[in-house]
Amino acid sequence: MSLARIAVVAMSLTVLARPATAQRAPGEVLSRGVILYEELQLERAVVLLREVTSPSNTAATTSERVQAMKYLGAAFSLLGQRDSAVAYFRRMLERDPFMDLDPAVFTAQERQLFALARQRTFVVGVRALSDTGFVPGQGRVSLRFVTTQHARVLASVRRPGDTEPLATFRWTAEGASVSPWDGLDQKGERLPVGRYQLDVTATATADSASDTVAFRFDVGYDHEPLEDTLTFDPRSLLPERRPPSIARSQLAAGIALASFAIAVPTVIGHGDLDGTRKHAVVMAGVTASGGIASFLMLRRGSGIPANILENARRREEHVRQNRDIRARNAVRLAAARMVITPTGGDSR
Repeated sequence: MSLARIAVVAMSLTVLARPATAQRAPGEVLSRGVILYEELQLERAVVLLREVTSPSNTAATTSERVQAMKYLGAAFSLLGQRDSAVAYFRRMLERDPFMDLDPAVFTAQERQLFALARQRTFVVGVRALSDTGFVPGQGRVSLRFVTTQHARVLASVRRPGDTEPLATFRWTAEGASVSPWDGLDQKGERLPVGRYQLDVTATATADSASDTVAFRFDVGYDHEPLEDTLTFDPRSLLPERRPPSIARSQLAAGIALASFAIAVPTVIGHGDLDGTRKHAVVMAGVTASGGIASFLMLRRGSGIPANILENARRREEHVRQNRDIRARNAVRLAAARMVITPTGGDSR
């Protein structure tokens, strides 16, 4: 074989292998399939939509697969293949019970087969509403439920891993509905912030068929910012007692005056003023006694009444301010909105 022929064969193999190696994104394939469906190129649309739903297409998300199943059911409806259409509609509902066909987009023929698929499929679904904030005890929880047939629904809320439910509620519904749960537990109290699981069991009233779904979610609360309580600063208080140094200074002054009273006659009279010395001793005794008395009095009664009263007022003001802060925070917490955030897809 010539080199030119070998080159041509190699290029041909490369071109043929390219579609297998360069896999298109599922979203792109889905979009192209929907366009072909809208252009009524139904056979070509089916090929692309089946590529999205193929088990080997691990890159496709659940939402992309559900959308592809919806348009596959619609395409087969228009092609006159009723069984295939109903089968894909049922597969779609089993994965997402909230799916429906918009009358503005799909024909009566397609919607008729979709209704038949709903009659043959019993499933229950749950999801959080887009506005997930509500005040517990003042309305219904912001969750939406759906059953494909008329059914009795039983739901319970519990902590993951716990067997005892925190709240249990039941109702009867068909299609989309809102549960009677008000967001409080069986004791009438709010659920603490944390992770929870909602177990839902629905039983069809017509034939007792049943389906279950578990919905995991986090509970949080949205409220106005809370105020921090005030810390009392001991440095803001006035001194309530006189310092011991004042008493000691009074004692020292009395002793000094007494010493001075004794020393003066001796220094001035050179020991000749006996009478004056006697008076000096008496005066020194009186002065010293006054210093000692002042020392003892100041030690026993060193409190400052005006400062004590002012400090009591300041402490009471601090307690009152914190009491008012806690009262305002309690009002804000009472008006807090419970926020439900899904933590994963439905588990069946």
